[in-house]
Amino acid sequence: MNTKRDRLIEEGQAIINQAKAEDRDLTSDERAHVNSIFAELDSIDAAAKSAGLVDRLSNFPVKSAPEDETGFTPPTFTERKALEGSPWAKSVTASLSRAAAGVGVKALLQGEVAVPPAVEIVPLPDVPRTLLDLVARVPLESSHYSYLSQVEQTENAAVVADGAEKPVSVYKFAEVEGKAKVVAHLSEPFPLRYLEDYKGLGQVLDDEMRAGVLRAVESQLVTGDGTGENFTGLLTTTGTTAVPFATDVLTTVRTARSVMTAKGEQPNAWVMNPEDAAALELMRENGTTGGFLLTGDAYETLFGPGIARVPSTAIPKGTAILADWSKVRLYVRQAEHTLAATQAGELFAKNQVQLRSEGRYGIQVLRPQAVAVVDLTA
Repeated sequence: MNTKRDRLIEEGQAIINQAKAEDRDLTSDERAHVNSIFAELDSIDAAAKSAGLVDRLSNFPVKSAPEDETGFTPPTFTERKALEGSPWAKSVTASLSRAAAGVGVKALLQGEVAVPPAVEIVPLPDVPRTLLDLVARVPLESSHYSYLSQVEQTENAAVVADGAEKPVSVYKFAEVEGKAKVVAHLSEPFPLRYLEDYKGLGQVLDDEMRAGVLRAVESQLVTGDGTGENFTGLLTTTGTTAVPFATDVLTTVRTARSVMTAKGEQPNAWVMNPEDAAALELMRENGTTGGFLLTGDAYETLFGPGIARVPSTAIPKGTAILADWSKVRLYVRQAEHTLAATQAGELFAKNQVQLRSEGRYGIQVLRPQAVAVVDLTA
């Protein structure tokens, strides 16, 4: 028995148990302390490698059955993208390994990965690359939520003479209630030894499965029809600004900006299907042989100075969204994460492993009018 290792595990477990008992995330000091404990455990495990204290699952925590998990919120999509290849990624991989290493450590983390929790609202990246990069993520304290959505804004401010009655402006809000929905998928069972023999496999599957969850969230954010467990996406949200097709695609795109300006909205990004975006960028003066139309300042003039353009397959072909994306938020009850099971069902008998990646999310549209749904089809 390694008494120093046991002492470190007990010390780390006490810190995490206290945070769980108080229903909170670790403080920055506590995270630093736990990380220092992990560093010491790494040194001990490396020294004991010849004795067989090596990681069985190099990239995933293991659960014996697919019950619900509790623990710390994994980092948000924006945070994870910003930190890829950083010491954070390496420390998470090490934490995942420790969670499956055996005595003490697995119990310490209870099959979960201790990583930095999500900040309250995630700032947008300088150059958004995906639809979700445009949307701030807000943590949920419970599975249900409510918020106020502005449904009317009529401003009647005017010059008023002494003693005259002041005009009344109208600001109406509707209360919207919802609950966090589970977005998840499973891998097919595969031999457990693959994770041991091919050390990079776990990370590849983790990345791809979590990306799959996020793509499904993007799709629901746009096209969810509100039935059953589906989100009510932007295309089915009541009160958004409809911009019909006008003459041609170029005219329609420019008209959308004028419509939003007239409503007092300040859109900050376009989202288009990649095929529609490519068709616009490849337009030529006389059809197929002339110079490209959208070059230099023309491109900026059409879409708007400083307004980002983000391609997304979540947007149906023939439709674009021009929006002030600060008025749309993604509730996160449980951020995307991946777990592995080795003992549920026939997995133990067949020495197989199955992965599950999932998260729990909801949508908040603070002002539907700030979202313009643009028809690009004649």
